[in-house]
Amino acid sequence: MHQVRKKSSSVQELALGGQVFSRRHFIGGTVAAGTWLVECGQPIQAAQSAPMDADYDVIVCGGGTSGLPAAVAAARAGARVAMVERYGFLGGNAAFSIMPCWHGLQEHHSGILTKFANMVESFGVGPSPLKEGSHIEPEAVKILFQTMAEEQKVRMYLHHFITGVVMDGNRVSAVVTESKSGRRVFGAKCFVDASGDGDLCFHAGAKFNMGVEGETQAMSLRFRVGYVDFDRFANWAQNQPAELNLERLVREVREGGGKGWGKAFYFDSRLDRLFDQFRDRYPDLPKDTYFNCSSIRPHELSINTTRIYDLKGTNADDLSKAEVALRKQAWAVWRFLKENVSGFEESTIIETACQAGVRESRIIVGDYMLNTDDGAKGREFPDSVQTCRVQFDSHDKQKYDTGGNGGFVDVPYGVFLPKGLDSVLTAGRCTSCDHLMNSGFRRMENAFESGEVAGTAAALAVNRQQMPRSLPVPDLKDILRKNGFKTCQADRTTGPA
Repeated sequence: MHQVRKKSSSVQELALGGQVFSRRHFIGGTVAAGTWLVECGQPIQAAQSAPMDADYDVIVCGGGTSGLPAAVAAARAGARVAMVERYGFLGGNAAFSIMPCWHGLQEHHSGILTKFANMVESFGVGPSPLKEGSHIEPEAVKILFQTMAEEQKVRMYLHHFITGVVMDGNRVSAVVTESKSGRRVFGAKCFVDASGDGDLCFHAGAKFNMGVEGETQAMSLRFRVGYVDFDRFANWAQNQPAELNLERLVREVREGGGKGWGKAFYFDSRLDRLFDQFRDRYPDLPKDTYFNCSSIRPHELSINTTRIYDLKGTNADDLSKAEVALRKQAWAVWRFLKENVSGFEESTIIETACQAGVRESRIIVGDYMLNTDDGAKGREFPDSVQTCRVQFDSHDKQKYDTGGNGGFVDVPYGVFLPKGLDSVLTAGRCTSCDHLMNSGFRRMENAFESGEVAGTAAALAVNRQQMPRSLPVPDLKDILRKNGFKTCQADRTTGPA
């Protein structure tokens, strides 16, 4: 029996009181034999569904920091690969959120991530990420991700939204999309859900968590301010109270960080503690926040300080509210800086991110859920296929950074396998972790490496005509290691076999 599932706009997603909900909880009725489209909870005749547009070995849903390496890894292994991406460019959070900071990249890279970092250096636009602050120019991410996909002959379907799936029992056999070309259906033997929000798995009825009692990490909108006089800013900063934590800024600027092209630097501060003193003049200033910045260009800061809570990144109305509020915040912060902080007198906003950055939404429940205790204890697993840097970054209302030991934890293969689903692997921030562990796993270098694991496993499953869950993990580890990928903490000590 085949069934086509399409998301209902009237369905609310809930994960409250620690309960895990599946889409199947919200879809009533039975489906007769044949192919059906489930829309608004009611089955509609198959004639109203679109015919299959194309068929592939592997389809990767999402072209971001986990989707691109998944597609490249699968194609490298000989699979016919397509990538479905909602934007007109690849790069995900690094690109659309104009996020230049790849935390921990210098210490935590292997496989395709190492190749990408070397490509960035050879490209010559922006800083070298393995030498200068783990920073990458977002515009370079767009063109280099595209280049990597083209080199592996990955078929890119840009401007396509995932709106449903075709099911054969528990197996996903096709993904349903909407675009300017209308509804299109793409089939594959195996899928990687690298959509961030777990869209493919959601439509397929997978179980998921949504934060803690429904409360997810804050959303933000990054923005770039140009024409900053760093020397004057540093002079001002060194005379401010210690509680603003501006010492790192002063040190970086005094060492020449902001003066020359390609000299990247980062500073975390509590400049936000001044916001309350000026809120009557700038009512849109963010609350319960912080003030962190990166610089990868002369006289320019990429600022991370806007915040909004209590909204869900999978609800279009909530996203609309977030976009409106966060853009107001960005401009309020800039005006506050321009009118009150030395060095910003001639500054201007030169770019805001094209969309609010969603840190946490659906976390798909896998065969294993990597948890905070695993991370805190740096656990090792015999079926580990990846390492994850343990640096929690929870962005909860009262404290956005809740520590972590700065070391590594093994990532067992089961976290990539959505419970109850066949032919699908996850990658990136929708992968099976608890709330706090996910706040570390979602960081870009961890997400990127998860994509290489999922794409390699998908291609291996297709090649062997098996479901991903049936793959012998030692075989997968061997393939990853041969490609220079570090599959566990032991690999980081001895190097890949």
